[in-house]
Amino acid sequence: MLKDKKIRGILQLLLGLALLVWLVNRVGLVTIVQTLSGLHWGWYLAAFLLFQVNMVLRSYRWYLLQSALDKRPPFLQLVYLYYLGFFFNNFIPSGFGGDVVKVVGLRQEYGRGTEALSSVLMDRLIGLLGSSLIALAMLVWSSSSAWLDQIALPPLLIVSVAAISIGVPVGLLVFRFSNPLNWIASYFPFTRPLVANARLMNLAGTIRRYPLTNLLASLLTSLPFTLNLMFIQFDIARALAAAAPLYLFALFVPIISLVNLLPLSFNGLGAREGVYLLLFVPVGVLPEQAISMSLAFYFLRVCTGIIGGLLYMFKSST
Repeated sequence: MLKDKKIRGILQLLLGLALLVWLVNRVGLVTIVQTLSGLHWGWYLAAFLLFQVNMVLRSYRWYLLQSALDKRPPFLQLVYLYYLGFFFNNFIPSGFGGDVVKVVGLRQEYGRGTEALSSVLMDRLIGLLGSSLIALAMLVWSSSSAWLDQIALPPLLIVSVAAISIGVPVGLLVFRFSNPLNWIASYFPFTRPLVANARLMNLAGTIRRYPLTNLLASLLTSLPFTLNLMFIQFDIARALAAAAPLYLFALFVPIISLVNLLPLSFNGLGAREGVYLLLFVPVGVLPEQAISMSLAFYFLRVCTGIIGGLLYMFKSST
């Protein structure tokens, strides 16, 4: 099992590097380096500081979801675990690697591993729900103002944003008020070994026990989190002189967030840059600016992970 994971991690890394090299060669390494060398550090510092604000908002959202645990961890402990998760995300394939670290940290100190896992998953889903609702509101507004015609987004991209914006809220509602695992097992018997797994059923039951008031409070935290994430991406675009208006990021943030989570390559390497090209080039951003935006955002994540590593070293030495 461990050997298989190592092989999969190596393959993801090689795939990501190959995809990144291919994209860079298409756009031009020299132009990308020139774009990054012209980075406006004032705008980029603002993005970095806003990213740290979002770390606190993430931690507070997670704090609100701890009602399923018998003993609620202190807020500062959750902030520390979030930073620690970002540190390990630099070494573990996929955007879920840090979540594993957070689950282990909660289980070691407070027990109840299933409930710890459910709180981490719900934190992710509620965050994506907040992004989806803002994107859905932007789609509704733009359809009535003919704004989509003005920026000439590809129809497939509009459909993708709409699918994510509607699918995430509907999926969460279905999962909250019913047990779709039983339905899947009934109509697709070949899935029973997976969906009827006792641990998975226990996890699903734990998620459904979250009080609605608690979920709504967490969602209210996700809305300023998403708005702040939009400003982070916007500041990075300004730092690279990319002509991308703020309202575009309301549509693009859910897609970027999903790509950061999917285990397509090592920490989204290559795949993330491809998505930035797909999203931003049709609205007037230069290809070298789009790839530079992706790399600059990833570097923010790496720097935040370094802070987590420093906190880990400090805590281990005390």
